[in-house]
Amino acid sequence: MQVVSDSAPTPLEARAALAEANSQAVRVRRVDHQLGWTLLGIAAIDLAVGALMSTLPDPRRAGPVVGPAIMAILVVGLVGLVFVVLRIRAYSRSGILLYFGGVALFNVWNAIVVGVSIGTRWWAATQPSYHFGISAAIGTIPLLVVTWLIWRR
Repeated sequence: MQVVSDSAPTPLEARAALAEANSQAVRVRRVDHQLGWTLLGIAAIDLAVGALMSTLPDPRRAGPVVGPAIMAILVVGLVGLVFVVLRIRAYSRSGILLYFGGVALFNVWNAIVVGVSIGTRWWAATQPSYHFGISAAIGTIPLLVVTWLIWRR
């Protein structure tokens, strides 16, 4: 039993406590990097669907193959994301705030990109289908920036 008046740890105990704190911080940073991978996964899904839609001669008449192809992209991407997310055990407060802030910013930014694309007739029937892919690429910018911010820490 320790005496209550003994407030300072020995140098050996202090070094051991610092080493343990550093190892925990490294683990949390590693998990934060996994949050970055999930953001890249969301961006990859968005870009893959955008690329697929860009290859169509007329996006309004996609044909029988595109619907199942988009579903396959979504299912494979979501299974991969679930696999990464299930491995996360702990995360930093700033990492999770950046993650959810990035997802929210992505949604708002995507809404702006879609609104501007429709409002300026960038997605009009007379425009080429690759305009959809360009809009998808522009829409992923917040995810890429937040991923960089998470990995930079």
